[in-house]
Amino acid sequence: MALGDPFDSIAVPRDLVTEFFAVFARCEYAMKETGYKRDDHGIAAPAWQRLANDASTWLGVQPGSDVALAIALLTNDPPKLLSFSNGWQSSPLRGANAIAQAIDAATRVRHNLFHGGKHTPEAEVGRDERLVRAALTLLVALVDRCPTDLRGAYNHG
Repeated sequence: MALGDPFDSIAVPRDLVTEFFAVFARCEYAMKETGYKRDDHGIAAPAWQRLANDASTWLGVQPGSDVALAIALLTNDPPKLLSFSNGWQSSPLRGANAIAQAIDAATRVRHNLFHGGKHTPEAEVGRDERLVRAALTLLVALVDRCPTDLRGAYNHG
């Protein structure tokens, strides 16, 4: 029995999903290579919360820029979390400021797209694609501007 195309029912273009997952995975690799890692029961895992807290000190965001707009979307209308008992639920973002909260939201976008059933039609038309584009914009800015040479590890690892 052949499996169906996993992209058929996702409301995000295939090329965008592919780019987002590849950038996200490479970013997590680069994070671990540059010290943004944590011990997760003996396994090296990316330290997203530490990166989020640190980024608020070095990620300069110009008002009206693509990064500012991405942060606004991710924090003003954040991705929901899937609950077993109540379906998609709003949940507060972690982080002391908008940059940290947007990074938390970007990780939710990844988790929801990868694990959360984004093949179902709960979201308004275009919302999932906007969230993926915003998360991708933020990830690229983080890699590009991080002072610990995240970009070097991302590009050459």
